[in-house]
Amino acid sequence: MTGLKKYGSIAEEIVNYIMVAVGAVIAAFSIQDFLAPNHIFDGGIVGVSMITAHFTGFKLSIVTWILNVPFLFFGFKKKGVRFVMRAVFAMTIFALAVGFFEKTPAVTEDYLLAVTFGGLILGVGVGLVLRYGGCLDGTEIIASVLSPKIHQPIGRQVLCFNIFLYMLVGVLYGWNRGLYSILTYILVSVVMTRVEEGFDAQRACLIFTHDDVGEIKDRIYQSLGRTCTEWDTEGYIGGENKALYVVVSQYEVRQIRDILADFSCFSTICGIDEIIGKNVKSIV
Repeated sequence: MTGLKKYGSIAEEIVNYIMVAVGAVIAAFSIQDFLAPNHIFDGGIVGVSMITAHFTGFKLSIVTWILNVPFLFFGFKKKGVRFVMRAVFAMTIFALAVGFFEKTPAVTEDYLLAVTFGGLILGVGVGLVLRYGGCLDGTEIIASVLSPKIHQPIGRQVLCFNIFLYMLVGVLYGWNRGLYSILTYILVSVVMTRVEEGFDAQRACLIFTHDDVGEIKDRIYQSLGRTCTEWDTEGYIGGENKALYVVVSQYEVRQIRDILADFSCFSTICGIDEIIGKNVKSIV
């Protein structure tokens, strides 16, 4: 059994590296064949690299990798060897892919098309890299290190950095380019988050009721194949009751609402950042 688990973890790690590589290549394609030719800039260190490469004449692939290297040292202690190895792998594949796509022609010279499709494709690429444990941008690493010290969320730190960066883009290249870059960043953020979390995002449903919880559990199981966790609770006014906890996909929220509408209960539904474990849904 131990041997099977070992081989399973190795296979899983190989898949992770493959998907990180796929994401890095997709991101490089977007940067080099949609955004860079039209002077539309990504955020973070990649955006800084694009500006630096334009003014110095150095290859974007080389500049991107060099500028990211110092951040890996900051992240080593915070994130550990495993993360740094994946980050180095992702950044190296990204740099090589950027170098390859430097030789290919731009897909479009239309700014709106470049923003739309470049942002969508870049969001998919970065989302895949993050979903499988990699990292393409040093700003996220340094933000995670500084977060407990300056008491600011990682997302807010990255946002502040990018606001400054896009103001610089507006000054250097004109405010139209700056606004196009901001629009690209927003689109990338939305798509990246969706890909990283998964299109079948999960929701946690907490149900309190005086009714027969057995019937509620049966309805949920028969309709959705989901099992519930049950425990005794007591309300300040309502007194003793039962609580049920069940995890459903975002597409099953409507069904859970329809089921609960037939019972007298109080329930809350909220998003879930991460699920660890596999005993969430039965195979029916």
